[in-house]
This record gives sequence, C-alpha cells and structure tokens, in this order.
Amino acid sequence: MNLKSIWSTVEDVYDILGGYGFAAMDKAATEMELGPDWSTWLLAIWIFGSEPITTANFMRIFPYGLASLNEERFASAVQHGYLIPDGKNGYLPTEFGRKAAHKVWRAAGDSLALLKPIPEAQMEKAFDYLARLGESAIATPEPPSHYFMSHKRENYQNFEVVNPLESFIILFGELSAYRDDMYTETWNAQRVEGHAWEVLDLLSNSKAMTFDNLHDKTSRRGVTREVHAEDVKELIERRWVDEDSGKIQITSAGRQVRAEVEAETERLFFAPWACLNESELEELASLVSQLREGLNESE
Repeated sequence: MNLKSIWSTVEDVYDILGGYGFAAMDKAATEMELGPDWSTWLLAIWIFGSEPITTANFMRIFPYGLASLNEERFASAVQHGYLIPDGKNGYLPTEFGRKAAHKVWRAAGDSLALLKPIPEAQMEKAFDYLARLGESAIATPEPPSHYFMSHKRENYQNFEVVNPLESFIILFGELSAYRDDMYTETWNAQRVEGHAWEVLDLLSNSKAMTFDNLHDKTSRRGVTREVHAEDVKELIERRWVDEDSGKIQITSAGRQVRAEVEAETERLFFAPWACLNESELEELASLVSQLREGLNESE
C-alpha cells in the first residue's frame, strides 16, 4: 500500500477543511480586535495550556522564524492583557487570553458544522484508523522527541469538540505534529538555523532565483533581508547552494542533503503505520478518498 498517497489524501482533506476553519478564525479575531500578530500567542495558549510559554519552547515547535520577533509578539500580548509574565522569562495566559483562544477555537469548529461529506459511521471508521496511527506514533520510542505531538495531545483536550469533522482536525493535527517532530529533529542534526533550512527547502523546489525573489518567497515569517543574506552566505559556504550571475540555486550536494532528510523523515513518520495491516490500510485509503470527494462536492 502506498502510505505516502494515503497521507497526501489526508492532507488534502485537512486543506479543504482549513479553508472553512481559517476563514472563521480570521473573522473571529477581527471581531475581537486581536491585532495582526494574534496567531502567535493564541497558538501558544492552545499548545502549551497551563505550562509557561517561552520563546525557546515555542521555537522548538515553530523553528523557522526569528526568536526576537516572537519575543516582541509575546510582549505585545502582555500589553494587551492576553498573557502575563511568569517571573522566569516565560508567560502564562490570562483569563482574557484563554477566553479569546476558546472563542477562536469554537469559531473554527462551528464553521464545519453543516458539512456532511459522507455518512457519520464511515467518518467514525476513518477516524478510528487515524486514532490508532496516533496511538502507535506516540508510543514509538524516542528519540526523536515527540515534543509537538505530546503537547497537542495533552492540551487540545482543554477545548471542546462538538462537530464530527472537528475530530478529524484533532487527529490530523497530532499526526502532522508527529511528522513535524521527526522532520525538525532530522534537519536539526545538520546544525543549521530553521530560516536557513527553509531557504534550502525553497531552492530545492525552484529554479535559480534572484535574492530579492528568494526573500519575497520566504519573508512571510518576518525574517529580515539581512538574516536571509547571512543564510545564503552560510549555505554557499556549506556548498549546498551557489550563486552565478546574480542567481541563487541549489547544488547537487544541497539537493542530496535535503533528500536524505526527507527520506529519514518519511521513514520515521511511516514506521508507526505498521500498526495497520494491508486490508486496514486499503480501507483507510478508501475512506479518506471518499471524505475528500464528499467535501469537494460540498464546495
């Protein structure tokens, strides 16, 4: 059974549902006047629960931006009353912050309420398989660490699940977090910053590009031109990329490094899928395909 194909279909389902959920989240945030950087501190509340939020721990999960920018966003959340300092270089959510986090969560969930892509019994069967994959993944011995996944499993329980498709979001989120854990720790072994790895990742999927084009495509996380210039310099020194006539491109050595990281990530991510036999995997593939088709028809 082609496990990558099954996972790709599962990701497609999430992307379709995200079209509803993210729009609802943005609408709720706008109505509450949360400000442009609300997603940083709100995600932190979702993920860390009552555990103190630190920039270092946040960047174990979201390692591609800048620590200084995340710190600024947490400080802004303090000013607006969503977080309070814990006295130990971290932050804790206020009641005001928790209420905002719950309201945005509920808005996303409610946006899925009217979707009935396949019979509920079939959805539950698909969700059961995804839950088994999640249980198998979390039980896999470390390392790599299950940091992101374990935080989602523990703290997403603080938020209610009302509609059936919300269960899919939870289960997908855990598996996706497990894959992120595997991926992050694998490329971290190369001793490279997240924003530099993201530059390499972009170049691996692109033709040669100018620095301006490269920066434009990777600046959404707030990484500055100066930082990206240093990233390119480091990648050239590693001989993972080169620059010719003002164009930057990945080298064969850089492509090999990235391919090795991707292969190891896939190996680690799909190892727990051995908990399902061939016929169960076939049924899962069929069910998530039906789910995707049903959602496409709904759109």
